[in-house]
Amino acid sequence: MAELTSVLKSSSSDEEILFALRQGAGIAQAVASTITDWSFSGAVSGQYRADLSVNDAVLGAFSGFGCGVLSEESGATGVVPTSPSELGEGLVIVVDPIDGSTNASRGIPWYATALCAVDQHGPRVAVVAQLCAPHVEYVAIRGKGAWRNGLALTAHSERPMAESVIGVSGPPPALRPWWQFRALGSAALDLCLVAEGALDGYLDCDTHGVWDYLASLLICQEAGVHIADAFGRDLCHFGHSERRTPVAARGKENLQALCDLRTASS
Repeated sequence: MAELTSVLKSSSSDEEILFALRQGAGIAQAVASTITDWSFSGAVSGQYRADLSVNDAVLGAFSGFGCGVLSEESGATGVVPTSPSELGEGLVIVVDPIDGSTNASRGIPWYATALCAVDQHGPRVAVVAQLCAPHVEYVAIRGKGAWRNGLALTAHSERPMAESVIGVSGPPPALRPWWQFRALGSAALDLCLVAEGALDGYLDCDTHGVWDYLASLLICQEAGVHIADAFGRDLCHFGHSERRTPVAARGKENLQALCDLRTASS
């Protein structure tokens, strides 16, 4: 097992960074398992008190690592530049403490913590850890692969759109060229289903913050899935108020079809 140094930076090994992210995910799971109060915080629309509890615990775990953190719930902590290209030797960990909070508040077992370490070249190491049973863990390391519970994720062949099952977020368009769709309520986990081949694609019919999808973006890419913003924007950024429209598919043809569908409905 890798030992964790006191400071994480771009020269840290992938194993050290993964160790840190897993430590954060484990703390998130431990805190989430004790939460009984799923009331709204009252500070931000749609934010639950539980989001803040898990966020505080995860940021506390990362506080000694000397890297920047960009969290959905608390914004930027430490050095977080405008874009990854400005990081130099630094690292930023992008954090979604609970992706799928509303599912959790209703007892729907489909929510996760999503963590992605970013260096000057983009997403480097990612962990998406389900916060409820069966506690599935997805991991990716740039250039080395992606795994589900330790088993390697590999590329799946592209099905015709008419035979595909597509994950969606938000109301789907009236034109639905796929066979079936699923609206499951956690972008991070939904995209991981594309990476493992359970879904054939993903269409964001709304918009998302970078924390919702960045960890899953790396997992998808390392599993051979094509992923892009429907409007051609860079998906890896550090703008807390910025939103993107991630779309994913097993093949380029279906990716383009889903992007065209999304832009036509905007």
